[in-house]
Amino acid sequence: MFHSNDALGSRGVRIPTVSQIRTYLQAEGWESQPPGAAGTIWVRNGVMIGVPAVNDPGIAAGIVERIAKQERRSPKDVALSIRYHLMDVTYLRAANDYAITDTIPFEAASTVIASARKLLRAVGTTAWNERGEIGGNYASQGDAVLRRARMDHTQEGSFIIPILVPLSYTKNVPGEAAQTADLELFQAAPEPFERRVTRTLAQSLMAVKEIIIEPESSPSVGDLHAVVARGVSREFCSALAKILTEPSVSEFETSFEWSSSVPAPETMPNAVSIESDASEKIEEAAEKLKKHRIDSTSTFSGNIVELRHVGDDPFGFATISTVRRGRRSEIRVRLPYEAYQEAVIWHRARRVVIVDGEVNHGAGRRLVVENPVGFRPIDEILLPIS
Repeated sequence: MFHSNDALGSRGVRIPTVSQIRTYLQAEGWESQPPGAAGTIWVRNGVMIGVPAVNDPGIAAGIVERIAKQERRSPKDVALSIRYHLMDVTYLRAANDYAITDTIPFEAASTVIASARKLLRAVGTTAWNERGEIGGNYASQGDAVLRRARMDHTQEGSFIIPILVPLSYTKNVPGEAAQTADLELFQAAPEPFERRVTRTLAQSLMAVKEIIIEPESSPSVGDLHAVVARGVSREFCSALAKILTEPSVSEFETSFEWSSSVPAPETMPNAVSIESDASEKIEEAAEKLKKHRIDSTSTFSGNIVELRHVGDDPFGFATISTVRRGRRSEIRVRLPYEAYQEAVIWHRARRVVIVDGEVNHGAGRRLVVENPVGFRPIDEILLPIS
């Protein structure tokens, strides 16, 4: 059991508040009964759980135990699921078998935290508008996400800090709205911008590792186009290199736990680790991004919010929710039927796609790409031909 007089609990995890428990129960299909003076009874599949009207850590700990029994999970896992239900969590881990065990040098800790803030601020801007160099022109939308982000307490062992990004509310849209002989229609809710920021962090780290670090050769201009399209900037590279050049850090790892309140892409990386000896290549990429102006205006990415195919038409349409020229936009992409069928599979797997093609105004001033040059999941990183 959790100890009610211990804010961390006997298993080393903080007890959720009753407000967090109510939100979690509602999301998991529990139904609340009319509230009484002491609280509310929640019911699911014949099981009843009482939730008090006021926060009581002792009672909250008992509720977590009961939910864990129903879900056949450990109380610790359930407590974390409840606390982080409306948040995407990025775990930052600085590792060194000798210098970092139960403690970390203060200077190293300061470097990691300050640089992690720069990483998140950089992707907050490139999630709104991809660019190779930000140059101080940070997006206010990204800075707003940064201001709402929280840092949880560090975890025992190697230096691990959880960064919490709260998600805004997203309406629920059925995954398959219509299926008739003449019309095939799939729909999904747009990705919250806060999720787009954390996703951009994940895919940027993956792009740096696979396109900049792993090849033996130095990154070409074509390589830089590929990473910028995924959210990498000079500022991002500089902040990442700063962590890796810290003498006490031999490896920097990020792992991600996506909020269950918004379905996450099935193929987005769960963790990305980068060795400290990669710092030189990353610094070189930062210098090249400063020297070369990378134009990504013909490339955009986002989740598929609608797929439409009519009758025997040899083409279908995928609508992508994205950000274009500083505005949330939906862009319809015309696809040959074979490519459309692939897009249906990607949509069901909630895979974010990246599109390369000229955007024009179609009927009703709707944005459309009639002949895309590229259309594929953004997690399928293909090295460009140099």
